[in-house]
Amino acid sequence: MKVAMTNPKTGEIREVKVGWSWILFLFSGFFGLPLFLRKLHIWGGIFLVLWVVYLIAPSMMQNEEEALGLMILLNLFFLGLQIWLGIKGNEITAKNYLEFGWHFTNPDSDEVRFAKGKWGINV
Repeated sequence: MKVAMTNPKTGEIREVKVGWSWILFLFSGFFGLPLFLRKLHIWGGIFLVLWVVYLIAPSMMQNEEEALGLMILLNLFFLGLQIWLGIKGNEITAKNYLEFGWHFTNPDSDEVRFAKGKWGINV
């Protein structure tokens, strides 16, 4: 199920899915690109920083075992973040749009009421 959101300044309409986000789960690890496209710049920045750490930190380790341990730890952290974003990503996206002045296109529809309840929005 998707809900439509409208930017009153530009008239742009975007649909936000209610529930699991496959896009964020599968692709947010690629430099945070889907996060930047959803205007979630802080989360995108977090993934960029993690990529820099992932690329640079293992070469700074004393031996290969430490580097491998760090890479495994970072991979598990990435996986945990991606699962969390898969669960909460659409909610974060919708709340971000609302903070930027967007509004629901059909605020009285059953889909929007369901989404508001699921996301804990009282607008």
